[in-house]
Order: sequence, then structure tokens, then C-alpha cells
Amino acid sequence: MQRRRFLSGSAVLTGLGLGLGLGLGLGPAALACRLFPAGAADRYVARRAGEQIGWQAFSFRREPGQFVVEVDMEIDLASLQSGGLRYRHESREVWKAGWLQAMQSRTRTDAVVQVVNAQRQDGSLLVDGSDVRPYRLSTYIVPSNLWHRDSRLVDAFLDVESGKLRFSQPRFVAKEPLPQGDGVVQTHRYSIRGQLNREAWYDADCALVRWDLPLADGDWISFRREVV
Repeated sequence: MQRRRFLSGSAVLTGLGLGLGLGLGLGPAALACRLFPAGAADRYVARRAGEQIGWQAFSFRREPGQFVVEVDMEIDLASLQSGGLRYRHESREVWKAGWLQAMQSRTRTDAVVQVVNAQRQDGSLLVDGSDVRPYRLSTYIVPSNLWHRDSRLVDAFLDVESGKLRFSQPRFVAKEPLPQGDGVVQTHRYSIRGQLNREAWYDADCALVRWDLPLADGDWISFRREVV
């Protein structure tokens, strides 16, 4: 039922020639993946060139008839030779029956603040923000923070910072073992390229284990899940 709705809701994007990326060499689909994460929280440490520069945290909770996701993220590049940057992001998502119902976010990059407000009304998602004029989105969409299991399948993301649509194509790269805690977790690695560029690793239950963010100078920031 959910997958049929997913495909039907994507008709707008398909009509633009953007498709969904399904069946395009995405590798193991892991169809037994949960719709939402089983755990209550995940925390990631951000490093650049081996130096810890920040963190990211997801919290998940179920409420009557809905699922709530809260995200906190902080990066401090001021001490590195990158021109200096202090970044802080907070967002909240509400999901019902597998569809994004609402999202509010606030992002501060040095002195610049961006806000996004998205709310489902009359069957479509009304998106407004500092960097976008209000628009309606009727297709299935996932936020750009990569926690959702379908992040490795879709080729359109809702940018959690600006509220813009970002079109990208995910590609399955390989199965890779990653060290975690005192052990190793088996993951599937995906490369996302386009208006959103990321490397992302998911475990067998489609939980995000690691993701890498490219910087303008060619370097990367790597976010790796901690074992609590």
C-alpha cells in the first residue's frame, strides 16, 4: 500500500523527466526495513581530517497517530583553515501513515539565520521559508537529513535548511563493513549526486550508520554513529 502511494505521488516528478531512481542499479533493497527506526535516538560524531568538529543527534518518538523526529546538529570550523564557520541546526518532523505532515527548522550559519515551515494542507505540503516563496508539494518527499530509509531510493529531497527541492540520483556503491564501538557493522553504501551531494551508509535495517558531506575546498566532513 505505501509503495503504491509512493509511486503514484511521484507522478509530478516523473512528468518532469526526473523519475524516482527505482530500478537504477540501487543494489540490495532490504525490503524488510522498518518504516521508522526502532530505536529512540541516534547520535553521530562529526570529524574532518580526523579532528572532531561537531555532532548530530536524531530523536524518534511515537505519539498517538503520528511519529515525531527531532534533529540537532552543530559544527564548528572556526579553528580550522577554512575561513571560519559556526553552524547550528534544529528541526522537527511529524509523520502520519508514512507521509511527512509537517516540518519546522531553524539553521544558523555564523550570523545568517534560515527558517523553514512545512505543513500538510488539503492533501499537499505547503512549504515556506527564508529562501523560498510559498509553494505546494503534492508528491512523496523525504527531508535531506538522510535518516529516512527511502533516502537511498528517491531522487528528490526537501532541503531542511532552505526549504527548496533538491534533485539528486542515489547509486548503490558496495557492501562495506564499518567499525562501530568494539565491533563491525555490515552496511550498504550509496553515493548521492546532483543538487544534493552525499555519501551514505545504511545497515541491514536501513538505519543510517554514517554519512559524509563534501566541502567547497574538496575536503569532507564525516558523521559516524556512536554506540551508546
